[in-house]
Amino acid sequence: MSARPSFQSAQRFLIIGVVAGIILGIILGVVVSYVYITQNPPVYQGGAFPDELTEAYQNHYKAMVVDSYIVNQEPAVAIERLKRFDSRAQILSLGERSAAYVAAGRGVEAQLINNLAVTLKNSQGWDEETIKAAIVELTDRYQSDPARSQAISTFSAQLLNGQVPIPGTDTEGESGITAQPQPPVEPAAAPGSIPWLGVLLCCLALLIAIVLGLLIFNRLQGSRKPAKPQIVWEGEGRPPLKQWRGTYTLGQDNYDEFFTIETEDGDFMGESGIGIMDSVPGTSPKQVLSFDVGLFDKTDITTLSRVLMSEYAYNDDTLRAKVEANPQAEAVLAEPGKKFTFDTTALRVDAEIEEVEYGDAEKKYFSKLTSNLKVFLKEGADIRRGEMDIPDEFKA
Repeated sequence: MSARPSFQSAQRFLIIGVVAGIILGIILGVVVSYVYITQNPPVYQGGAFPDELTEAYQNHYKAMVVDSYIVNQEPAVAIERLKRFDSRAQILSLGERSAAYVAAGRGVEAQLINNLAVTLKNSQGWDEETIKAAIVELTDRYQSDPARSQAISTFSAQLLNGQVPIPGTDTEGESGITAQPQPPVEPAAAPGSIPWLGVLLCCLALLIAIVLGLLIFNRLQGSRKPAKPQIVWEGEGRPPLKQWRGTYTLGQDNYDEFFTIETEDGDFMGESGIGIMDSVPGTSPKQVLSFDVGLFDKTDITTLSRVLMSEYAYNDDTLRAKVEANPQAEAVLAEPGKKFTFDTTALRVDAEIEEVEYGDAEKKYFSKLTSNLKVFLKEGADIRRGEMDIPDEFKA
């Protein structure tokens, strides 16, 4: 006979398991996160690097660095602020700002910019060919503006010790060189980044949201649960706790119709039902010889069995002896209209066989069996007795 816990018991175990899983997951996540962050502390990078900005914002940034130098004249600060840009970009920016100040009649500021360019060249070791290429590009850009063109010549003379590259000359000559593109500088990876931690926290938040959603849904379903239908009972005394009717047909090799018995308040009382007990070995579909009608009572931990046997099996001494070897079992010949009753301390089963059909002329195995069961709670039964809420198979 199979055994199943009550729905309320299964629900309690599920809720306890979910809550325990959430608590364990939170504790584990906090511990792992703390250990990782301790070993790999996050570092604030101050936002995007200057060379990661768009071209327009890069130009604004470089112009502000130059203007700040003119006011504060701190070359070390300017060098630090421009270090993310390659030498060509620095030369072009400084040359543009120097020419702009000259065009505005502010030669002193232009000279300060030229001095900063010389300082950067010496500290960073600018390549002379790169300087020439940048000067040629600036000269070509301002050839229609005499003031700015003269400013670039002065800027070049200071960087190249008096040399002024001329646009349009041979790229291999000494007086000029075609600007060569510089490889882009890869932005430095932000140290201390821990993308997996964010994923972990998102997964944890999702898990908590799912669990809370399930609990809320379960609560709403419970509040909307329709009232338990009243059993229509026309007999004497109180109505049965459970009424069941079912039919077995040949080919249902896993026929098992056991069910739990509960009071109207949801208290688990036991189990009853019917299922295949014995069949002819090696047959497919199974040629069923007998069915087990069982009753388990949790108040005295008793299991009774009534074995519905085919006519062939009932008259077979070996098969009968096998059943009668169990003191809690009793053989019953399956006949249409046959009624029988058996009871325990608190429960009583009234059973009836409604229909019987055999699959052979010898009436050896069943092709069809229809039966119904009614399970009653005895008058005066103490449902608090017993030490079990569920069968042994399901106890932790």
